[in-house]
Amino acid sequence: MNKRRFWMAVTVCALWGAWAWAQGLVVCKSCGREAKPGATACDHCKTALPKPKEAETGAKPEVEVPDNAAEIGRGAAAEVEASVKQARELEKLQPEVALSYYQNALALMRLVPAGTYPATVGEAILEGNKRTMQVLQRGLVPCKKCGGTGKYQLDMGKVDRKKGVKSLEGVACPACKGQAGIMGYRDATKVMAAVQQGRNEFERRQMVAGGVKIGRAFVPAEVEKRLSNRQRALVMTGVPVPCPECHLAARQTCTACRASGWVKCDQENCVQGLLKETRKAGTRLEKRLNEESAKKCPKCEGLGEIRCPTCSGSGGVACKKCDGSGLAPRCTRCTGTGLMACAKCKGTGQVKGGPCPECKGETMVLCTTCRGEGAQSR
Repeated sequence: MNKRRFWMAVTVCALWGAWAWAQGLVVCKSCGREAKPGATACDHCKTALPKPKEAETGAKPEVEVPDNAAEIGRGAAAEVEASVKQARELEKLQPEVALSYYQNALALMRLVPAGTYPATVGEAILEGNKRTMQVLQRGLVPCKKCGGTGKYQLDMGKVDRKKGVKSLEGVACPACKGQAGIMGYRDATKVMAAVQQGRNEFERRQMVAGGVKIGRAFVPAEVEKRLSNRQRALVMTGVPVPCPECHLAARQTCTACRASGWVKCDQENCVQGLLKETRKAGTRLEKRLNEESAKKCPKCEGLGEIRCPTCSGSGGVACKKCDGSGLAPRCTRCTGTGLMACAKCKGTGQVKGGPCPECKGETMVLCTTCRGEGAQSR
C-alpha cells in the first residue's frame, strides 16, 4: 500500500513538473522545488536544472509580409531599363520595332515610384520615341528632275533627235544637290505598314520572353498578378492607341496626286513641258537658224509636271480623322482615364457587408467602352 502511494506521488510530481515546464517554469527533479528564473542549479539541493522551454525551442521568427507596392516598383523599373536598352540597340536597324519598345517603357514608367530615376531618364525616353517616329515618317523622296540619279540631266535631243536625255558624270543635279532625292514625308501607306510590322515583331519578342499583355503594353508576369485596377489602367492608358485611319502615321494618301507628289503642269500652252506657240491667221512667222520651234515651260522647267499644291509634293496630307496627331480620339465615357465606377457595388466597394466580388473592394473597374485603354480604337 505504501509503495502504491509512493508511486502515485511520484506520478503527480512528474505531471506537475511537466505542466510547469510547459508553462516556462523550471522545477528541480530531485526535491520538487521551483527554481528562480535564469538559475542553472537548484538553490536547495544543488542539482542541475533542465533548460526552460523557451531556451530549447527558441522564439519563432516573424513571417515578413512583402510590400506589394515596392515589388511592383522594382519589377517595373527593371522592365523599363530592359525596354530602353533594347530600343537603343534596334533604333538604327529596326526603328519600327524600337518605337514599340520606347512606348512600352513610357507606360511602365507610371508604375515606378517618383525619385527612382532622375527627370532626364523620362526625357530621354520621350526623345527616343519622337526620334524613331520621325525616322519612319520622313525621309528622302526621289527627285523628279534627275529621276532619282542625283546627276545633271542633259537633253541631247537638241543635237540629235535619236538621242534622249543623258546624265552627266561629275555634275550634281541642281534640284536635289546630288542627293538623288529631297527630304519629305514618306508614303503614308508605307509608314502605316512599317509601324504595324514593328508592332507585330515587338509582341512576338515579348511573348517569347514571357511578358503578359495588358492592353497594348507588356509587363512581367510577377508584376501583372500584383496590379490593381487603377494600376492596370495607368499602364494601359500609357501606350498611345493608334488612329483607326492612319495608325500613328498622322498622314493619309493625297488624292489629288495619288501619292506621287506631282500633278500636270497648269501653265497655258504647256504640252509635256514645252510651250507651243500659236499662229494667228494671216500672219507670217519666221524662224531663225538657232531658234527652237518650242521652248521649255518656265513653270515646270520642261518636266511637264509641278509639285502638287495640295500636299506640297509630299504625296500625303494630314489625317482628317485625328487632325494629324496619329492617335485615336479619347473615350467619352471614362474621359481617357480607363476607369469607371463599379456597377455592382455602385462605387462603394462593399456588397452585403463584404468586399465587392466584381471590383475586389477597389470601387473602380476598367471602362467597358474602351476596355481600359482610354481611347476609342474603333
